Amino acid sequence: MWVLARVAPLLQAMVDVAASMGWMQPALAAMELAQMTVQAVWEGRDPLVKQVPHLGTNTMLPICQNMNVETVFDVIDMEDTARSSLLKDMPPRHIADIAAYVNRYPNIEVEHEITDADQITAGELVYIRVSLDRDWDDDSDNVPGPVIAPFFPYSRTEGWWLVVGDPRTQTLLVVKRVSVGRHLDTRVEFMAPEREGPCKLKMFLMCDAYLGCDQEFDVEINVLQGDDEASEMDED
Repeated sequence: MWVLARVAPLLQAMVDVAASMGWMQPALAAMELAQMTVQAVWEGRDPLVKQVPHLGTNTMLPICQNMNVETVFDVIDMEDTARSSLLKDMPPRHIADIAAYVNRYPNIEVEHEITDADQITAGELVYIRVSLDRDWDDDSDNVPGPVIAPFFPYSRTEGWWLVVGDPRTQTLLVVKRVSVGRHLDTRVEFMAPEREGPCKLKMFLMCDAYLGCDQEFDVEINVLQGDDEASEMDED
């Protein structure tokens, strides 16, 4: 427990170091490790449905696999009859735990727009407006309660990272920490690459507490020649 109490700030520090060095993959790996630590699930080895209370047991995992239920969203999207079949032998309190988890599990709709997309010049700031909307049925609460993590011994608030990087060079351009209630409008900004022409970037929305709810988006920009370069060419 002593170690777990210090994991979150340690992983945040790793993200901060990676961001300061412009390392995209190490930053994303630290974010994913934060999720795995909270939910006690190893991504790539364990099915993501294992993080749902009572579905990660040796008895239930094979049943889930036989029903092609591999993620939390698979549980959410099940037909009522199929879900009833999956949970038929569970006591009511276990079913209540599962319902609480899937209702709390974040489902975020993301919209993004580049500001002045036709006026991006090399070495200048690029702004992306981001709108985040949570599918949240509880009218009484604006912000979800603590993260549901049966094997994590401390209360934890859900948090997110917005990340923009260049997959060609594996360069991290910006990381922004955000909290998402029902709705959030925010903005990320970063320096445009020095190379001119079309540039395909990636934007990620990464959770720090749940696996399987991260999102990835293509961000395509066209970088124009900077004013200084244009002036030098005119002088030549």
